[in-house]
Amino acid sequence: MNFLIIGGDDRLVELANILFGKGYNVYVHGMERAANCLAEKIKSLEEAVVKCDVIIGPIPFSKEANKLYSSYSEESIEIDNLFSKITPDKKLYFGAMNKNSRELAEKYNIKYIDYHHDESYQILNTIPTVEGAVALMVSETETTVFGSSVLIMGYGRIGKLLSEYAKALGAKVYVEARKDEDLTWIKSKGMNAVHLDDLQEYIGFMDIIVNTVPAVLLDESKLELVKKDAFILDLASLPGGVDYSFAKQKGIKTIHALGIPGKIAAKSAAEYIFNTVLKLLKVD
Repeated sequence: MNFLIIGGDDRLVELANILFGKGYNVYVHGMERAANCLAEKIKSLEEAVVKCDVIIGPIPFSKEANKLYSSYSEESIEIDNLFSKITPDKKLYFGAMNKNSRELAEKYNIKYIDYHHDESYQILNTIPTVEGAVALMVSETETTVFGSSVLIMGYGRIGKLLSEYAKALGAKVYVEARKDEDLTWIKSKGMNAVHLDDLQEYIGFMDIIVNTVPAVLLDESKLELVKKDAFILDLASLPGGVDYSFAKQKGIKTIHALGIPGKIAAKSAAEYIFNTVLKLLKVD
């Protein structure tokens, strides 16, 4: 089986190295500047596609219209150019396809599997995301996490794990949620449950606020209540969950941390992609 790894960041470089190390035939395209990539680099996109049986694309698949996310490529890779060269016999595994990319795939009748939607992958990928979030909570503040009042907005995969990490570090943890069952679980774990409707009663004395919800919950009305020396960490996908213009105007330190797994734990993230794609190949 011949693999083509196309575009991406350190996660896909490490994925190519994992495949190479396990004896697979693996080629890469769009990694001209990835010095530590062990796989054979193919300059021609058409040649690269012809050589492979399986194509693995980056996560996220794209950050701008019709451009494949490719941090190590010398030239931009146009998505419609890639799709126009793919034949029906190829098995395709892409990550976090946005609306524009999905529409292009439909236009070219491209059948693919989005490995980012695999539940096991998402659970595993939560681990480096949370560890990276904790690292930022430590490095971007002037006080210890221990003893700090930490508000985590959202009780999904990341919110659940991050609240446990913050509690283990000795923080006074508050978790925002909407569902009654989530609020009950939060209380059962010895943390403070905050309903979204009651957020304004708590947000004013938080030292650290971490948002995981992909909606602008931290709007002007909420930010008006936030302490100026508080730290806001936004983990939500684009466009994020914070009114960044108003946060800047008020002087609140705010970081929108995207793609944490690829930045702090590329090898682990690559292992997760490798295991997920191989599992999906067996099912497909």
